[in-house]
Amino acid sequence: MGFQDVMKQMFLRIAAGDVEPEEWEQWWNSNKTGLEENLTRGDRGRMMPALWSASYYWMSKTQSGVAYYFHAQGRPVKTSGYYEEKAREEEIRDRQKALEAYHRKTASARHLWEEYLEKHPTETISFDWKSLLGTPPGQKPAKVFSYKNARTTEQWKECGEELKLRLKENLQAKIAPVTKAYGMKKAGPKTFVRERNGLVSRIQFIGYFRGGGYEAIICYLCPIYAIQYGILGLPGHVSQGEYFQKMHNGWGVIEYGGEAVDASAVESINGKFDDILTFLADGMLPEWQKIDSLETYFAKERRDYLKATEKGPNDPRTGRPMWNLDTEGKPDPWRADDYLFGVWDLLSGREKEGYARLENCVQCNAEYMEERLKERPEAYNDSRDPMAVMYHNAQLFIRTKENTDGEKRRNAIRETYEEVCRFMRYYHGLAKKTERE
Repeated sequence: MGFQDVMKQMFLRIAAGDVEPEEWEQWWNSNKTGLEENLTRGDRGRMMPALWSASYYWMSKTQSGVAYYFHAQGRPVKTSGYYEEKAREEEIRDRQKALEAYHRKTASARHLWEEYLEKHPTETISFDWKSLLGTPPGQKPAKVFSYKNARTTEQWKECGEELKLRLKENLQAKIAPVTKAYGMKKAGPKTFVRERNGLVSRIQFIGYFRGGGYEAIICYLCPIYAIQYGILGLPGHVSQGEYFQKMHNGWGVIEYGGEAVDASAVESINGKFDDILTFLADGMLPEWQKIDSLETYFAKERRDYLKATEKGPNDPRTGRPMWNLDTEGKPDPWRADDYLFGVWDLLSGREKEGYARLENCVQCNAEYMEERLKERPEAYNDSRDPMAVMYHNAQLFIRTKENTDGEKRRNAIRETYEEVCRFMRYYHGLAKKTERE
């Protein structure tokens, strides 16, 4: 039997999924000369890519190359799903190992944060959110469409109305109950908010600008005086981990309104809301529940833990971090953190540090904000213009520095804080519209 026959027999075994990665690597390395003589450069590259290593993921690539080789010869072969199945198992196993290593690496910071929480216990919410998964109770039967993609204005309207109905059903059946269990109230048809001890938590579904479903979900927990940008957030594995990634994968099913919302689409919408519910109920909301005061929000133990979890472990497939929230020392371009910590420093009696931070916030991009306020003089009263609101708030706090008497200055800081919070309750959706001079 000539080498070409031996080679094809090996290729057929790969198509059938009968060759393990180590065997293939050894065979390839032992027959390089014959392979170079009998295969084109393209075939060699498809069967043994430059980054190939002995794994099932790369064996599935080799199998694809083999299938292409036979197809090009006019002899298509049926391929086994063995390598793809083993590759999925391999990836799950490798990701689990990477995450375990990540949790070991961050254990020290986590333990200090957990010790802090033991000394500052909060109410634990017990809620059977898993009972909400699946088909919403009383969901209307799926509509039958005579088309798949909307072409006419009437079809676009029909698809959009049906999509909004399914979104509303899921929002009321899944998101509303779990947010209510955590003390949040509705601030609109798609918004849920809560105020507790100087903190605000907010969950909002943003409508797709072309009239479809939901473009995104915005979630934040911050002091009432702050805006939602540049703030202390959640641990990386909660804010960007498995539940978050699963929630965002395939988000388009609840975003675009140009396809028929038939039985299959309704099932997909129900499933996507299951993903959203899981992210909220098994990740974000319990983490928020641990933080019941400004002192806990700004606790050094919490900040250290968040810093330790900013960068995720490397993805076994890509070699890149699974998530990376590390700004690598680069300041927020709007200096929202300076405002956040500056006000907290003033409230905590660290006036020198607080005023320095606030002045840095105001000086940064001051020219832009001046031009912005010339265009829209009332922007600092508009909840849709968070940067103008933040800069105005920072300026109000800076003005308290003009009081040379320490007691009067501290009173002015407290009064300014109360006045800013009064407006920010409207900003966050906690109160009706509030104007200020």
